[in-house]
Amino acid sequence: MRAAIFVTIAALAGCSSSLDRVRDMRAQAPDWYEARKTEFRGVGYPSIFSVPVPSTSNDTLRKLELSEAETLAALELFNNDPRAELPTESADEIMAWAIDLRRAVEGRLPAPDFMTDAEVEEIKARFNVPRARL
Repeated sequence: MRAAIFVTIAALAGCSSSLDRVRDMRAQAPDWYEARKTEFRGVGYPSIFSVPVPSTSNDTLRKLELSEAETLAALELFNNDPRAELPTESADEIMAWAIDLRRAVEGRLPAPDFMTDAEVEEIKARFNVPRARL
C-alpha cells in the first residue's frame, strides 16, 4: 500500500514538473504560434450563416443576352482568323510531302522518279533471253 502511495506521489510530482515545462514552452513560443493556434481553433472566420442571399431581380435575362452577343462576336473573330481556313492541299499531297521529308530525315535516297514503269519493263525484256542449261 505504501508503494502505491509513493508511486502516486512521484507521478504527480512528475506531472507538475512537465506542466511547468509546457508553460515555459508556451511563453517562449515564436510570434506566429498564436496566429497558428487561432487558425486551428477556427476563431475569426466568418460564419456560414452570414452568406448573402442572391437577389431575385430579372438581370439574369439581360446577362444572357449580353453573353449571347459576346459568344457570337467571339465566333465571328474565330471564323475570320486566317488560321481557321481549311487546308489547301489534298490528303495525297500531304502524304507525299511526309514521305519525302521522312526520307530526307532518315538519310535515304530520294524516291526513284527518273524512270517510268514502261521503261523499266522494256529494260527487263532486253535481259529476258533464254539461256542454255545442261
